[in-house]
Amino acid sequence: MTQSETHTIDEASPPVRRGPGRPRHADTEERAFRAVLELFGQKGWSGLSLDGVATHAGIGKSSIYLRWKDKRDLLLDAIRHLEAQNVTPAGEDLDIREYLNQHACARAEFFLGEYGPAMAHMFSAAVVNPEEFKEIREENISRGVLALAGRIEKAIADGELPPGTSVHHLLDAIEGAIFVHMLISSSRSSREELEAGLKDYVRELVDIQLRGVGVSV
Repeated sequence: MTQSETHTIDEASPPVRRGPGRPRHADTEERAFRAVLELFGQKGWSGLSLDGVATHAGIGKSSIYLRWKDKRDLLLDAIRHLEAQNVTPAGEDLDIREYLNQHACARAEFFLGEYGPAMAHMFSAAVVNPEEFKEIREENISRGVLALAGRIEKAIADGELPPGTSVHHLLDAIEGAIFVHMLISSSRSSREELEAGLKDYVRELVDIQLRGVGVSV
């Protein structure tokens, strides 16, 4: 075959097309956040990995590793994103009793929600893995608590609560009771049953705590 014949064949040959490969997703972060929270809720910290998140989310591993250096960073971003959707009550127009009721209901519904198992694992994992969870603990576990602490401090300053009321004791009593109630009751009651009795439980819880600090309800 001559050189000219070779050129003719090359020019006539169609270009080679590459396969499409794995498609890119515009919602990669949303899918990764959902996957990491679901896996964390199912398997805990030790069972979590970036490879597992990629597989669970149905996205390429490179998409995960280009965005997050490790599972801690991905989980932290997912929790930040989740907390941004978790609206706390606007305290300006609510008296302290109603604020506490709405806050406690919102926290309970959060634990009852889709990512309740992930939040339960987060508290225990923060105790077992203090260094890995230091930033997550400071940003997430403290965030909802700090909002409530600020509102209790305002109630004391405005005279809604007696002087000398312990912010931390009142806060711990409500936050702790909600967490334990959701954790323990969920093992013996259905979600529907818990939701049906939630407002009554919260109302009684808040009233007990307010009477304990000397407020007539």
